[in-house]
Amino acid sequence: MTPIEQSLAHLRRELEAFLALLEEEGKVLGVGNADLLTGLTEQRRTQSLRIADLWKRLAGQLGTLPQAGFEALRDKALAGKPATPAWQTVEGLVREAARLNQANGRLIEEQMRRNQAAMQVLRNAASSRTLYGADGRMSDFSNLNRSIDSA
Repeated sequence: MTPIEQSLAHLRRELEAFLALLEEEGKVLGVGNADLLTGLTEQRRTQSLRIADLWKRLAGQLGTLPQAGFEALRDKALAGKPATPAWQTVEGLVREAARLNQANGRLIEEQMRRNQAAMQVLRNAASSRTLYGADGRMSDFSNLNRSIDSA
């Protein structure tokens, strides 16, 4: 196995682990468990840094810039030859990671909208001058004419 093939295999393994992490993140976002999300966020950051390092190493081995896209790396490595199964696998993993990342981003945006709506309800309730009475009706507590001893 050539050094480039070894780097590609290592990148594939890290991408597979990253996909599993993104899938778990999606599940946690779906149920809104913020406690679990905190740990996953740190794992995701660590995994992203590992993938970035592997990407830079592969780009360096191919003589391309680290910011080069996947297609540029593949084209340089294959030099016009058909894509190998290893490159096809990594390309599929990259596409799936992008898809899951977008889906998780939409879940995060939806959770933020729900949280903002809940906060607005709480702000409105806090600024309201009304309370619920024993009969379940809203009462303006600034205009109550009863004292505690007459209630």
